[in-house]
Amino acid sequence: MIYTSTSCLKNPKNITKVLDEYQKAGIKQVELGSVHEYFDINELKKYDFEFLIHNYFPPPKKPFNLNLASQNKNILKKSKNLVKHAIELCGKIESPLYTFHAGFTIDPPKLGKPLPKDEFTERTIAIKTYVESIDEILDFSNSTGIKIAMEPNVVQKFNLVNGKNELCLFAEIDEIHKLFKLIKNDKLGILLDLGHTAVTSHWLNFDKDDFVEKCFKKVLAIHVSNNNGLADQHKSLDENCWHASKLKMFKHIPIILETMNLDINKIKENIKLATIKSEIKSYNNGEKN
Repeated sequence: MIYTSTSCLKNPKNITKVLDEYQKAGIKQVELGSVHEYFDINELKKYDFEFLIHNYFPPPKKPFNLNLASQNKNILKKSKNLVKHAIELCGKIESPLYTFHAGFTIDPPKLGKPLPKDEFTERTIAIKTYVESIDEILDFSNSTGIKIAMEPNVVQKFNLVNGKNELCLFAEIDEIHKLFKLIKNDKLGILLDLGHTAVTSHWLNFDKDDFVEKCFKKVLAIHVSNNNGLADQHKSLDENCWHASKLKMFKHIPIILETMNLDINKIKENIKLATIKSEIKSYNNGEKN
């Protein structure tokens, strides 16, 4: 199933305008993304989409950057409350899945921009905070029946500190495996962002295909967009890009288009290509066919 993020359309701040465009275009499956301004969530009742919810949604009246590893008590509390609110909203709009970002050792002033490189938290402390947050959120989500999944971070050149990843948690497979050993509940899944994987694998020097294989059994959904392998550009898919080539592995779960700054016709072209690529070949119960 191919879902389309509300982040895909040009000028997406007003979510009702985005949803109106998608409705006119006949798009049926929609991920509610993280780039919108505050709105009345009752507006969602007038739409008949199959929804998923991602990260910073619904957007609060007073914006902040969600960080479930934050050492700032106020930011941490707001982050956990937003996540719980999102899970509750999933139940109301029949979204079976809520996905969210991995944490940071420093509170981001703005995502997608260079993070501050001074006074970041010791990694073990940030991981401990994140694990505690996830345990609390899993306890909450289990009572609702909503599945939840973490999206591994992207590491770009501008966020390296002396060539090392000091700021972004859970970007490499060993640390992701560590997380799954530390949490008390086995219900956490992975939202695998193929764009993130391509970029992070370059800057941290690991094999992107091997990373995908090692995440496979925990993956509950896919984010897909194209890039040059150096920066998280959220560009259109093309026939020969690595990102689209991996979709055949994930036919059995939601594949979410997360390209950006596209018009509606280009979005529909991307949906078509993702559909074709995901149906070429599939994996069955973790075995290659």
